[in-house]
Amino acid sequence: MTFDDIHTEIRNLVLNHDAEGLSLRLPKLTDAERATVAAELPDLLAELRESPLPAVGWDAFDQVTGPFEELMMVGAATIPGPAGAATWLMKRDLNPRWSGAPSPHRLVKAVSGRPVAWRAKLAVRLARRIRRPDDRIVPLALELLRDGEATPPDHEPLVAAWLSAVGVANDPLTPHLLPKIFEAAGAGRALVNETLTPKPSRRLALAARTLPREQIIAGCVSRFLLGGDAQDLRFFVRLHTLVAPTPEESAGRLRDYLRLLPTAPGPVAELAWQQVRRARLDPADVAEAIEAMTFRQEAKLAVKGLTWLDRDLGRHPERVADHVTALTNAYAHASHEVRDRAVALTLKHADHLTDPAPILEAAELLPPASARQLFERFVEGWAGDFTPGRLPEVTVPGPFPTSGLESGPPEEIGWIDVEAWLAAVTREAHTNPDSLKETLAQRFGEHLRPVLYDAPTWQSPRDWCTALARELVNPGEDPGPPMSRPHPSYRKTISEDQRADAEQAFPGLSGELGQALYDGMVNVAAAAFQLFPGLRTIVPLHELPDYVREGILWTDDVQTDLYDPKARPAPAPWNRLPHLRECARPHAFLLSRLDELLRAAKAGALPPVLLATPTRADGHLDSETLLNRLAVYADSGREPLPLDMAQALLRLPPDPAPDLAERAKGLGSAAATEVARRFERGAPPAPEVELTWTLDLGSRVGPYDDQVLDQRGIAHVSWQPAEPTGLAHLDALLTAPETRPFRRASRHFWPGMTPHHRELAAAHLAIGLIDRFDPPDIAIDDLRGLALAEGASGPATALVLAYFLTVEGDDVVPPLLQLAAKDALPAAETGRLLGLLGRRTRYGADPALPSLELAAKQGAHAEVWTILRHFLAVFLPREGERAQRLHTDAVVLAADLATWAGARGEIPEVAAHAQKRGSTSLTRACRSLHQFLTREA
Repeated sequence: MTFDDIHTEIRNLVLNHDAEGLSLRLPKLTDAERATVAAELPDLLAELRESPLPAVGWDAFDQVTGPFEELMMVGAATIPGPAGAATWLMKRDLNPRWSGAPSPHRLVKAVSGRPVAWRAKLAVRLARRIRRPDDRIVPLALELLRDGEATPPDHEPLVAAWLSAVGVANDPLTPHLLPKIFEAAGAGRALVNETLTPKPSRRLALAARTLPREQIIAGCVSRFLLGGDAQDLRFFVRLHTLVAPTPEESAGRLRDYLRLLPTAPGPVAELAWQQVRRARLDPADVAEAIEAMTFRQEAKLAVKGLTWLDRDLGRHPERVADHVTALTNAYAHASHEVRDRAVALTLKHADHLTDPAPILEAAELLPPASARQLFERFVEGWAGDFTPGRLPEVTVPGPFPTSGLESGPPEEIGWIDVEAWLAAVTREAHTNPDSLKETLAQRFGEHLRPVLYDAPTWQSPRDWCTALARELVNPGEDPGPPMSRPHPSYRKTISEDQRADAEQAFPGLSGELGQALYDGMVNVAAAAFQLFPGLRTIVPLHELPDYVREGILWTDDVQTDLYDPKARPAPAPWNRLPHLRECARPHAFLLSRLDELLRAAKAGALPPVLLATPTRADGHLDSETLLNRLAVYADSGREPLPLDMAQALLRLPPDPAPDLAERAKGLGSAAATEVARRFERGAPPAPEVELTWTLDLGSRVGPYDDQVLDQRGIAHVSWQPAEPTGLAHLDALLTAPETRPFRRASRHFWPGMTPHHRELAAAHLAIGLIDRFDPPDIAIDDLRGLALAEGASGPATALVLAYFLTVEGDDVVPPLLQLAAKDALPAAETGRLLGLLGRRTRYGADPALPSLELAAKQGAHAEVWTILRHFLAVFLPREGERAQRLHTDAVVLAADLATWAGARGEIPEVAAHAQKRGSTSLTRACRSLHQFLTREA
């Protein structure tokens, strides 16, 4: 065959993807034929690139298909030098990212016509190019190394790749690569799945059978000293365990094993401990080993170290000074068991301690209850070192600010800003209306009108304040929400021309449907002419039908004069209050009060003064001030707005002076008479909130079974209605809603609306707080507002406080301290509810413990002890439930608080755990707490 025939034959095999045919044909080529084919390879590759027919596709496994393997075979079999062949095999064009690996057997077969030495050089060059175990060339490089009987290069990625590849029986690479597993990076990760039980897996058995014991022990120890995580070292731990070095074999490496104890991964440290524990060590090495073990974070290893310490001191009690560092290491351990054992050992061997100073210094790391035992033992006459902080002083909030119109809405909408602004507007409307109008026009510009008046409802106090300001600037400009404004289609009848055009435009639709579609088109055209005035130069109005032209002109007139009450049609009656059933009762009360004031402004009947404006920054209203304001109304012959008076009654102090009722009656007005009745009757009682629990079952809600631990609980808040006051809106506020409200945007107003009714504000905040919806609509500022308020605290306040203890951490401490300082902290109920939240809901008690400890240190130690006492009674695991670390942490903190508060009295739930058999961390902590609470006087 001529060279052209050879070239054509090889080309056809490549184009036909006949890899098997190439593997049979290529080894038979002569040197001259190889050179000819190699010379044509670049042209063949270029031809495939430029071919209009797709040379590349996708197979059923979403891998790229093409003549890549065939081209690799041709290049490897024909390119003269091993370096050039290796470069060709690594060519990017032949190794697309998503293509499958070439068949190593066919490639090896294709180069089988080359000399053995040449194939060995190619194998070594490819092996050196391996970077990761999953490289595409790994199978080919390994197969070439085996076929060419080449010595593998000293290349660490090659070792990891060989370990990760499919094993071969009687692999000729094993003697070369297996001894390198102790040094090669990635070898341990490649062997991570090798198992020791029920019998050693293949690689483990191969290493133990093939390599000398001394080499295995030395290699494993050296690998441990190199470091790595537990996964990287797992295979070597198992290999070391399988070999099981004798004490004689380990004796020369004891220093290495000691170095591994403090910082090596847990399985390595435990292995090293086993070797060290069996050896004969001098006292210094024993102390070093025990110190390293107690330094570790694993409780199991630290306990083993303390056990070893106890046995060593049992034989040599004079060595206790050598083990002080080990004991103080254990004081700082995270495990309660380790700390308790360390304290017990310290007390057990205290008679042999000559210098307790290091022990006392490290005792600061222990919980106070544990540290107390050490100080009582080593410090003569010690009576405790806990010095509680002082609760914050209870101060009367300052006077309510009297701000001008330059502050407040629309920028600031805090409840104080809004109340002060409303008072200023009402005052200035009577004393200086022109200046008021000018000021409001600057702050509430016309640019606010479209968004404001196009809204069907106003949900925020900001909107109502803006509407009030605009009404005073331009009376009557509110056109009503869009659905209340008249529409052209409602103003005129349909003409015959319009009806005929509709039938012509929609011949298949007769009657009202076709007419409605056509009228919609007319309205769209009218809107387009209004939005794009330039259309009139393209489509003159006089060329349009009369009814279309009238619609365009009417739209223009309405848009131009929309805010001019004299130029527009009167809107239908409207109300922008949201549906009150959707609103929380305080939110509905506030919006209704703002609506009442706006309607008074529209009627030109703004009151001379607002009764409900507070006199103190917490919302309190002074009774004398209220009487003075009522006198202003009496002098003018007017009655106050009903909701304004209802709000004023809510802000009055609970216990008025005895003569106030008679003075109110002397004013002679109906409002003054109602205020006199309030003075005589006193404030409405705090709601007696009842919490009932149900279980969220997805599609339904069922009763909560307290015998089953389920964290899908829902807390329902309800209370019995108070005695009616005769004021409808006030009675609604004092009554629990029938369904959960979703609109609560004015929550920050509520404590200021009920400054002497903390539990009422908390009850409305608590509705829906623990529900299936997440997250609840509440913030930490709401708790701060409750703490600032006055009045009784009950289950609702406790639920809000318990909730924030689980989610906000230390931000809860200042409100808690403020409630404690006012003697208004419902500590027992808070503890009980905190325990129920931990058991029945997704809100865990973990974040609460550090916050409670901080509050105790700042002066609320007695109150926090009450919280924890009732918390433990609910939260501790019951029979059949598994104890968790949080249970132990809570008992340990309670023991500290009991010490600080000097508490006494058995807690039955703690006593039940203290009497259990065994020595778990929770049991020991309960025994310690129970022993302290039941100590003799």
